[in-house]
Formats: sequence, C-alpha cells, structure tokens
Amino acid sequence: MIRRTWLKTLVFTTFMALFSSVSSAQDEFDFAEGVEYKKIPQPQSIAPHQKQVTEVFYYGCPHCFHLEPSIHEWLKTKPADVHFEQIPAVLNNPNWIFMAKVYYTAKELGVIEQSHLPFFTALHQDKKPLFTVEAIAEFFTQFGIKEANFIATFKSFKVDQLVRNAMKVTQSYGIEGVPAVIVNGQYLTDVPMAHSKDRMWKVVDYLTHK
Repeated sequence: MIRRTWLKTLVFTTFMALFSSVSSAQDEFDFAEGVEYKKIPQPQSIAPHQKQVTEVFYYGCPHCFHLEPSIHEWLKTKPADVHFEQIPAVLNNPNWIFMAKVYYTAKELGVIEQSHLPFFTALHQDKKPLFTVEAIAEFFTQFGIKEANFIATFKSFKVDQLVRNAMKVTQSYGIEGVPAVIVNGQYLTDVPMAHSKDRMWKVVDYLTHK
C-alpha cells in the first residue's frame, strides 16, 4: 500500500514537472505577430549592430518611469551581442520636444548615465517643477554641469538636429504610445501587448533571435 502510494506520488510529481516545463517553454517561445508584438511600418537599419533593442520613452510618462527597474534587470542578463539604446519619443507636441531636448543635452554633455534616472525620479516621485530650461539647468549642476553650459547646449543646433532625427525615427517606428520597445529595427512590443513587464522582456529576447 505504501509502495503504491509512493509510485502514484512519483508519477504525479514527474507529470507536474514536465507540464510546468512545457508551459514555460510555450510561454517563452509561442509568441505571435499581432498579439505580443507587431512589425513596424518602416523597418530601420541597425548598422553597425547585428542585434539591437531600443526603448522609446518620454520623460513625462509615468509608465516609462516605472519600467526603468525592469530595464536594468534585463540588462543584467542581456546577451553581449545585443546592443541596447534609449531614445526619446518625439511627437508633434511642444512638451515632447522639450523633454527630448533635455535628454540630448544631457547626452551631449556626457552625463546621461548619471542623470537619466535621477531626472525621471525628480519628475515623478519627487514632483519637482522642472518645466523650464532654467530650472532644469539648475538641477543638472549636481552632475557637474554649469547652468550656462546646459542652457547653451539645450539651445544648440546639434541638439535641435538630434531631436528632429528622433521625431523622424518616432514616426518611422509608428509609435502611438510609450514606453515601447523596438527589436532589430523591425518589431515593436510593449507591456500591454505582452501582458506584463517580465513577459515583455521574454518577447524581446525571442525577437532578437527571430
């Protein structure tokens, strides 16, 4: 009797382990175009990279802010041959253009790595009124940037051109909402399509090998 019960338990445990393994595999690899991801209207070159993941965001978007921790978790396991970048979405709206200029100003001044998350946090968690170039220039002094240098760079031709290019890319990707993730310049996915942040990054990993 004890042996029969043990055998039933062993068979049940084995079955459940196999079922769990199969379900996990399906969850990771059974993704469908038009469901968890879609093709973008105008595929973009990712040269010189062979594989690329691009997060498209907007500093004014709370969902983009809340996605940041999962981005950093994914980066810890990102394959070495996958290039990752972030670009600001630029719609035909003064606020989106303004915030894109903040991003590219920080990038041109070489402090984007230090300032990206703190600026997000200041806007969405600390609720700081960073809505003028003067206020933001003062905020950036903590990263060793002089206010005059920030303002001059913000108003520069170079930053203006970078924002114009970001607007073209936003249109080419067919961005309708943020955050969005573009894979290999061909596919778009996001949290609503994938149903969760964790599952979205599984979709991203799947698409990098597609």
